[in-house]
Amino acid sequence: MRAEDLLSLGVSLPDTAAMAVVISHDCDIANDNLNVEPDVEFVLGKIVEEANGNYRFAKNPRILHISVKHSDDPCVVELAASRKVVINKDALANYSPDERFSIDPKSLRILQSWLAARYRRQALPDVLVNRLCPVFDFMEKQGKKYAKGILGYWFDVDPRSGDLSSEEPYEIWINIVYTIDDQEAGQNGVVLAKSIKEKFPGLMAKTEDLGPVVLRHCEAYSEQEFTLRDLREMIEYRLEYLSYRMDPEGPTV
Repeated sequence: MRAEDLLSLGVSLPDTAAMAVVISHDCDIANDNLNVEPDVEFVLGKIVEEANGNYRFAKNPRILHISVKHSDDPCVVELAASRKVVINKDALANYSPDERFSIDPKSLRILQSWLAARYRRQALPDVLVNRLCPVFDFMEKQGKKYAKGILGYWFDVDPRSGDLSSEEPYEIWINIVYTIDDQEAGQNGVVLAKSIKEKFPGLMAKTEDLGPVVLRHCEAYSEQEFTLRDLREMIEYRLEYLSYRMDPEGPTV
């Protein structure tokens, strides 16, 4: 939806917003029972010159860079999860979609995954987070450097819940998953895994007084190798969201 249409509907837009993307389900929009589905939800966006790898593939729960077509030319749109608006269907009756923009099925799946991820993020035990702080800082820096083509990080942790005493070790398995659509992605994943394995003992020494963490596994896998079972059984780790102890507390599954 065009920015000028939003303004005419009384929507207050930040200076950077250029459009709004409908995120309500097709069936909800088509439902003409306004007592059940009275509104359509949008997320505000803007065109950016170049995609930031840290915001691709729904890795960041707050910001998404997604590939779309604008007047048949490829472009990148930035969406912010905090910039959502809800508009009544009656008010939308005289407006049409902005047909200059189109989105392919792959980008649409990424958008859906990003929207869902904001509400399904899982947390790690606070004690484990504190022990792993130097590792997370290292992953943050390395992740930004080698972000291109990396879909995300999946952890397996034992135990998964509960705060252990400083004498008891946590065990952790780290899986770095990369896309097959980018030639650099596999190498980036391998470099990330190798650097984490090499630095892990030294990083953990910084918090050794809090208790041990044993790295059992850290490898990179393509999206073809990482199975649906892996996806279901492991914890998706997002660099910006680490613990239950947040201000304000975020949602968990």
